[in-house]
Amino acid sequence: MRTPRRTPLRPRRPPSRSTEGIYGGHWMRSQLEIAFARQLDARGIAWEYETERLQGGRYLVDFHLPALRCWVEVKGRLEARDRLLLPLVAAHLDGQRGERLFVYMRARAFRVTWRGFAPLTLAEFWQALEESEE
Repeated sequence: MRTPRRTPLRPRRPPSRSTEGIYGGHWMRSQLEIAFARQLDARGIAWEYETERLQGGRYLVDFHLPALRCWVEVKGRLEARDRLLLPLVAAHLDGQRGERLFVYMRARAFRVTWRGFAPLTLAEFWQALEESEE
């Protein structure tokens, strides 16, 4: 009689498409996040990494830039969950704190508002970060 195979006690995690690493004393989920943190440091922009969950605890935004009063989510690609929740997070940040939300990707970026995603080039992204809201 054949003994049935045991299933692991822990569910298997799907393989990650990104390579995790440590930068500035923070464990980061991807090399793109590490590259972004390096760019912030090179530009002299103070940052905090994954400091709090927003939108009722449903979204953990990657970077908070307190001096610039904005948050940046670093993404390899936008998924349906991001398209749904990020405008809600942006509305919360704007309404409750007067802060802005951006998405940074390898070749493009977005300004996120309650209305949706406004595309930016990377040059426009870096310029928009340092512009104050009027």
